[in-house]
Amino acid sequence: MQTIRLRSHVGADGSLQIQLNDLPAGQEIEIVLVYQPIGTNTDQPTISDEEDPLIGLFSGSPHLAETSEEILQQEIKQNSGWTWKQS
Repeated sequence: MQTIRLRSHVGADGSLQIQLNDLPAGQEIEIVLVYQPIGTNTDQPTISDEEDPLIGLFSGSPHLAETSEEILQQEIKQNSGWTWKQS
C-alpha cells in the first residue's frame, strides 16, 4: 500500500478531480479518502497518522463506558470464573 498526500480544490459543484499519473493504466486500485479542510490558522502544528499516539489505541464501541456493565453481564457465564455481586 502506498500513501499519496496532496492538496486539491473542491469545485463549486462539489467535484474533486484526482490524477494519479504514477499508476499503470488499467490497474484496479482501492482508494481511501480522508479529508481535512485547510484553515487559515497555521499556528497549530499538524500531526500525521504515523505520529499520532492515539491512532489505533482504542478499538471497540464508542459507548464502552456507558455500556460496560451490560457487556460484563453478557460475558459472565456460569463456568467463566467470574461472579457478579448483586447490589
